[in-house]
Amino acid sequence: MNGFELSLSTAIKGGEEFPSVRNAKDILKRDMSEVLTGYGKENTINVIFDNDIRKESFTAEAAEDSITIRAGDDLGAVYGLLSISEKFLGIKPLSWWTGTKTEKKDKAVIPAGTWSSPEYKVRFRCWFINDEVLFLGWHKEEAERAAVWRRVFETVLRCGGNMVIAGTDREYDGQMLNEMALDMGLWLTQHHTELLGARMFGRAYPDLKPSYILYPELFEGLWKEAIDRYAGKRVVWTIGFRGQGDSSFWESDTSFDSDEKRGKLISDVMRRQMELVREKDKDAVFTTNLYGEMTGLYRNGFLDIPDGVIKIWGDNGYGKMVSRRQNNDNPRNPSMPDGNDDGKNGIYYHISFYDLQAANHITMLQNPPQMIADELKAVLDNGGGEIWNVNVGSVKPHVFMLDLIRRMWTSGKYDEDEAASEFARDYYGESGIAPVYTKYSEHAVHYGPNDDDRAGDQYYHFPLRSLARALMSGKTEKPLESLFWAAGDISYGNQLEKICSVAYAGMTSWKEYLRKCHETSYLLNEEAALRFRDDIILQAYIHKNGCESLYSFCNAAAHEMKGDYLQAFLWADRALEASRKTLEKMDNVHGRFAHIYDNDCFAGVELTAQVLASLRSWLRIKGDGDLLYDWEKAFLIPPEENRVMLQTHRSMQLTDDDLALRLKGEIELVRAL
Repeated sequence: MNGFELSLSTAIKGGEEFPSVRNAKDILKRDMSEVLTGYGKENTINVIFDNDIRKESFTAEAAEDSITIRAGDDLGAVYGLLSISEKFLGIKPLSWWTGTKTEKKDKAVIPAGTWSSPEYKVRFRCWFINDEVLFLGWHKEEAERAAVWRRVFETVLRCGGNMVIAGTDREYDGQMLNEMALDMGLWLTQHHTELLGARMFGRAYPDLKPSYILYPELFEGLWKEAIDRYAGKRVVWTIGFRGQGDSSFWESDTSFDSDEKRGKLISDVMRRQMELVREKDKDAVFTTNLYGEMTGLYRNGFLDIPDGVIKIWGDNGYGKMVSRRQNNDNPRNPSMPDGNDDGKNGIYYHISFYDLQAANHITMLQNPPQMIADELKAVLDNGGGEIWNVNVGSVKPHVFMLDLIRRMWTSGKYDEDEAASEFARDYYGESGIAPVYTKYSEHAVHYGPNDDDRAGDQYYHFPLRSLARALMSGKTEKPLESLFWAAGDISYGNQLEKICSVAYAGMTSWKEYLRKCHETSYLLNEEAALRFRDDIILQAYIHKNGCESLYSFCNAAAHEMKGDYLQAFLWADRALEASRKTLEKMDNVHGRFAHIYDNDCFAGVELTAQVLASLRSWLRIKGDGDLLYDWEKAFLIPPEENRVMLQTHRSMQLTDDDLALRLKGEIELVRAL
């Protein structure tokens, strides 16, 4: 035999003094037990530490009786052990999140030879598990929730990541998750609202104004608390001063009424934070986020960033390195790292985003994979490879784009057709379904002038609810300012018409995409087809039904404004039916991901359905007469009964659902837009 026989008899030795290595050994043993069925000769996988190998790296050599993994440190050993799972057991980095089952075999023969870790293009490769609301409704038991987080961190490692931000403002289990990540070998960092990993001021002191000028000692007390907890550990410290939540501090403290004042305070705070950290951690690494309004302060010379601090530039949430849209303000200032700028640079990049406008959260990023890859290649070309802090949301809807990120931070190269074929083959066993992933973005509807202005799932819900509220509040005499970004400063009726046209185009486009998805699914075996249904086909339904709901609502609103309440009622019912169909699809996800959409509070499909049900009832009250019986009497009661009837009715009034169901068979819908 010319190779190493991996079997259930294989032992794994070395590195027991490191929790991270013990955890990686447990993962490999679990992978072996899930894939291998046979016992064989007793042989060994040995972990050895070698100072001549760079940190976080490994080389592995397979001989007949042993595999030797030489690692520069414990994280290098972790990567080495997990490489055996991927290369020889067939467990791919994102397999758990796609539900892929690896084919069982008696033993795995590993050819004699060597392999080693790649030289990554990005130094710190971070998943920011942000706005992870789908996790909150998925499991009720604490142990199950902890198991999911352990899988998240494991997946980061399998993807070659080495850092996490473990959730957003996690009041209860944040410390536990951070310790879990550290024990698994990962670095920690923090995002722009939880500086130094400290508790938010508003939580610690809910009755006080969150002002550093008024309460510097209280802010610094929270910072010191976090520093004491994590000093000396694998931490990249995020410094700066933005404000409570996802907003700038001058929104609540109007005394900072100039860019000069704002920039000076932030610059002074950063230096003070660095002083506090270095008192406990002299070799500390620091970052600061040039996100949102911070980009302008820095570009215009008002922000003095201390030497040695890594600058993190933010995309706009849609994959382009320009400043994000905030409400109706969308200057699209360049936020690509400047290769000529002093110091080190990185990025904060969204695969999942939440802007209460048009972003994606329960579906994958709606812009072309090659566009995303090209933008990330430009980041690398401009010296932005020190840290990639990738917002991954709740992970599950975004696996295809997370595979893209993995490839880019590893090699800096991406060919969308080749990558999609490998993804389809690795996770569904059939490369023929690859075009469904590469063509997804072609069906996303454009709502604005820029190439990346393509509607994610939030577009179908936030504008609809805003328009419905204005309609039922009687506030249609002027345009909705909150929708200037989507429809412009035009009348309410014209805003309605513009959004309706976008929804109609999307409805047509996503219907065609859904047809292609169903045709493609026949290439798969029954098990893979079911997973495919719960993945990309579900997302297609979310888009198609979302467009149909928005389009139907716009027609209902237009009919209401013309006084045709019956047509408005029926169009509102159609909108409601489309939203309910989406909920039904989301509720029918199977297997380990059953209930993962139960806490969809960001797109808020359930809330949209509630709004539409209220709208439908409101329209019936407006149009169905004093007794709420006119429509039934006019269209559903035989004429002879109407002539002789001595009572208003002889049975219980029809519910809105039943009335709409019956009227749909009698009255033709008429478009208003």
